Amino acid sequence: MILEDILRRKILLLDGAMGTQLMSQGQRGVLELLNVENPDLVKAVHASYLDAGADIITTNTTCADALSLKAVGAESRSYELALAGAKLAREVADKYSTTLFPRYVAGSVGPTSRNLTLANDTTPEQVAAAYQEVIRGLIDGGVDMILVETAMDAKNVTIAIEECRKVDENIPILVSAVLSRIEGRVASGATFAKFFGDIPMERVSMVGFNCSNGVKPLESALKHLKEVTDKPVIVYPSAGEPRVAANHFAKAIEQLCRASQVNIIGGCCGTTPEYIAQLKRVAERWRPKRV
Repeated sequence: MILEDILRRKILLLDGAMGTQLMSQGQRGVLELLNVENPDLVKAVHASYLDAGADIITTNTTCADALSLKAVGAESRSYELALAGAKLAREVADKYSTTLFPRYVAGSVGPTSRNLTLANDTTPEQVAAAYQEVIRGLIDGGVDMILVETAMDAKNVTIAIEECRKVDENIPILVSAVLSRIEGRVASGATFAKFFGDIPMERVSMVGFNCSNGVKPLESALKHLKEVTDKPVIVYPSAGEPRVAANHFAKAIEQLCRASQVNIIGGCCGTTPEYIAQLKRVAERWRPKRV
């Protein structure tokens, strides 16, 4: 299986941003609706990242949970959109996959629109129900792993992990947090030790960070993370603001690869197939973090 075998041999390449790519095509609003309303466009984005060399593509489902969809009255469509998103990604990944170059699908599970630590209008049961529908749709649609991303609230993450394990006890779960501007903390303000200590790490296959403001904050973040866990590491930062050019973005991530600190690399907001093509060359040059 991917996380037990391949990660020992190579740095895997995740895709780049889905949302900003769709918006560059003139799309607005709830982008997850495109999974059923314009599936060819979503598949085209997936294919562009696979053409660039990605090993793993992520589903267009970051905001497919009922709590996020409620704002547009589409909460009842959560399972439908997650299932459709997973099937689209699976179809494209299978088309590109070969024995020598297998391609994988990560089911994207976002933070929802409510963080239980701060929200006073949402119960744990409501968050659990929202996660359950998305995760069930993703797994029914054939994803290879669940990516709990843009995470900042350990309570939410714990519930997402619990709901995932109710559906599939063995599917790999990756948890990717968003950094605070304060060194050594996630966006909620919790220290790495507190955040990762409050989630059931024994049920998690990999941890890391996404989004944030470019690559630079990851350098100190990974040093702090090493003090908390020895799990495999995934990093896929944004292109930054102002946006860093693809070659500079890749060069910055290469420093992390050279130090054998990572197992999966990719891009978040603002990154394009050009960024992933640049990262492909980086991933091929260096060995992964030992797991």
